Amino acid sequence: MFIQTATTPNEDALQFIPGVPVLGSSDDGATTANSMRTVEYNSPREGLRSPLATRLFAIEGVKGIMYGSDFVTVRKDSDHPWQLMKPDIYAAIMDHFSSGRALIREDSISDGTSTGAAEVEDSEIVSEIKELLESRVRPAIQEDGGDLDFVSFDEGSGIVKIRLRGACRGCSSSSVTLKHGVEGMLSYYIPEVTGVENVGDELEVQANKEFSKLEAKLEEKSAAN
Repeated sequence: MFIQTATTPNEDALQFIPGVPVLGSSDDGATTANSMRTVEYNSPREGLRSPLATRLFAIEGVKGIMYGSDFVTVRKDSDHPWQLMKPDIYAAIMDHFSSGRALIREDSISDGTSTGAAEVEDSEIVSEIKELLESRVRPAIQEDGGDLDFVSFDEGSGIVKIRLRGACRGCSSSSVTLKHGVEGMLSYYIPEVTGVENVGDELEVQANKEFSKLEAKLEEKSAAN
């Protein structure tokens, strides 16, 4: 197996392309809901759902992992150089796909996925936004090892909230992508859209705060004992 790498706009994220299907695609190469699906893990605990992610998180410096149809995006801490991490990442990916093991444990296949499909009855505007994100935006972002999820649309303010994932997390150019790419395209086709905001960072900050609180409580309990 020959694993290729591809750079992304985020210098702390790389695409690893094993040359075999990761999440898979249609036999004729057509774009399908399955081929557009991505799965992301942003902590070792989340990574327990996938044997490969579990091994990758064991590599010092790994911060996040995202699977696409034919690639694995790995995000790292900025103070860990790729040249020291790549050999272990190559080995983990090669061993996994050579073993024939399932990528994701069956009891968690639906976790962390993004299909862009409507979950409940959407308004006409929301359906149009989702369709544009799915057909026009996601393919381009996935080429750079990232992805996005639709979060909400406020009809009063015209603000669309999305969550950037994969290589897009923490990327210095993500604000440009939002403003001139996603926002410009959505507002062109849908005049009701006045802006686009990324809520991924604030959600991650909140999750880290809650985790820190839990750690503090556990430490207090341990000290008391």
